[in-house]
Amino acid sequence: MAASTDATRAAFATWRDQSVDHARAYDHVAHAHASARMLAAEYPLLALRQAAVARAALRRGPSRIRPRAVAAALVLLATAPLAAFGLHALAAPKPAQAAGETFRTGIGQQADVTLPDGSTVTLDTASRIQVRFTGTARQVLLDGQAWFKVAASPLPFVVTAGGHTFTATPGDYDVRTDAAQTRAFAAHGSLAMTDAGGAVALDPGRLLVVRGSDVTIRRPVDPAAITGWRDGLLLLHDIPVAEAAAELNRYRLHPIRIADSRTALLRISGAFRTAETPAFVEALAAGFPVRAKQDSNGSVLIAAR
Repeated sequence: MAASTDATRAAFATWRDQSVDHARAYDHVAHAHASARMLAAEYPLLALRQAAVARAALRRGPSRIRPRAVAAALVLLATAPLAAFGLHALAAPKPAQAAGETFRTGIGQQADVTLPDGSTVTLDTASRIQVRFTGTARQVLLDGQAWFKVAASPLPFVVTAGGHTFTATPGDYDVRTDAAQTRAFAAHGSLAMTDAGGAVALDPGRLLVVRGSDVTIRRPVDPAAITGWRDGLLLLHDIPVAEAAAELNRYRLHPIRIADSRTALLRISGAFRTAETPAFVEALAAGFPVRAKQDSNGSVLIAAR
C-alpha cells in the first residue's frame, strides 16, 4: 500500500512539473479545497449540516426541512458531495397538514417547518411541536424551544407551552419550555398569555418569564442572547459556569459535568458555537483555575485545580 502511494505521489510530481499550466491548475484546486475547509465551521454550512440530520428525525419525509441560509448553496459548489446535498436540501418544503402532525428534533439538531397558513416554525435542539389547524384556530403545542414566524390569518394563532397558553398576532416570537420555567420573547408582534389567573400582554421587544406562579416581564439587555441559537451561537453574559454548561449540554449527547461548587459558581461571559463545545472547555481551562478531563465516552468533567 505504501509503495503504491509513493508511486502515485511521484507520478503526480512529474505531471505537475511538466508545465506551468499544470502547476497553476493544481494551485487553484488546492486553494479551493483549503477555502472550503476553512468555511466548514461557518454558520451557513453548520446550518445545512444540522438540517441534514434533522430531516432524518422528522416523522415524515425529508422535504419538510429547508435550510435557513439559501446563499450557502454557492459555497457548496466547492466540493461535489456538498453540492449534491445542497441541491437536494433546497427543495421546497412540504407543509404540515391541517389534520394535525408532530415534528421533533433530536439533541443537537434544528429544523424548519412550514405550516398550512404559511407560518414557519424553527425548532431548536431536542424540541417537539404538535400542530393542529381547525376551522376556529391555529394550534401548536410546544415542548422545547422554537422560533415562530406567524402569518396573518382571520384565525387566532395559539401556542401552548409549559402549561401556558399564548395567543400571537402576526410577527416573530421565541418560546422555550424548561423544567422550572417557561419563557416567551416577542421580537415583532404581540403575545397574550392566558391562564386561570387572567391574561398578561407582551408587547414587542419584551421578554416574559413564568416560574411557578411568578410572572416577570422585562426588556432584555441583548435580545441576541435569546435568539442567537438560530445562528448556531450561545451568547453568555456573566452567568455561573454551571448554568453555562447546562445550556451547552442541550446540544451535546455526552454532557459537560461540573465536579464541585467552587467551579459551578464561577461566572463566565462569551460567545460559543453550539456545535463546537470544546471551545467552551478550552476557555474555562485557560481563564480559570480549573482542569478539564474527557472521559472515554465523550463526557467532560471540569473541576477546580
